[in-house]
Amino acid sequence: MRRNDFTHLLNGLTAAPRFQYEEDVKKNSLNYDAWFDYVRLEESNGDTEKVREVYERAIANIPPAEEKRYWQRYIYLWINYALYEELEADDPERTRDVYRECLRMIPHKKFSFSKIWIMAAQFEIRQKDLAAARKILGTALGMAPKDKVRAAGCNHLPDVHRIELTPAEVDRCRQLYEKYLEWAPSSCYAWTKFAELERTLNEFDRARGIFELAIAQPVLDTPELL
Repeated sequence: MRRNDFTHLLNGLTAAPRFQYEEDVKKNSLNYDAWFDYVRLEESNGDTEKVREVYERAIANIPPAEEKRYWQRYIYLWINYALYEELEADDPERTRDVYRECLRMIPHKKFSFSKIWIMAAQFEIRQKDLAAARKILGTALGMAPKDKVRAAGCNHLPDVHRIELTPAEVDRCRQLYEKYLEWAPSSCYAWTKFAELERTLNEFDRARGIFELAIAQPVLDTPELL
């Protein structure tokens, strides 16, 4: 079989399921499972621009109701889109744009999604943009102060202690720990990591003060850590 004939055959095999997916999403544009299948088809063909086109069409179909159960599947479209841009297309700027736009359009006053905040921060850490990661986590702590987000903010900060911090970055780290402890004053892990930050900065008086505040708390989850 000649190469042109083989290519024509492959295109024909792809056209049939593509037509079916087009019919499915025309009937119900909120059928996110159909959009997922459609995207997988285009990803298997390796045409980046076509994949992006389908993702953009899919995420344009915002759930009509501000109920979290309608949004969960929809948000996974955004997550897959971001992962595709980072891992397959190798385009950090587009990846960043996907996370930014997703976080912008979520109705945070009604509900939020810890996973997307954490993934956006982890992406910035992989890009070695620690300031951007801290900014995302700080915003998340203000807009979506859930346990997972607070834990992420605390867990990722020890990694940045290993590098030299500017005064502004030090203040940002302190603010993140302070916000975390406003919501979880019983977390000995947070208290010890906060004190550890001050110790690495040779701020021993501040470290002692943090420990004193910690042991003065009426309830502590793991006091043996202190």
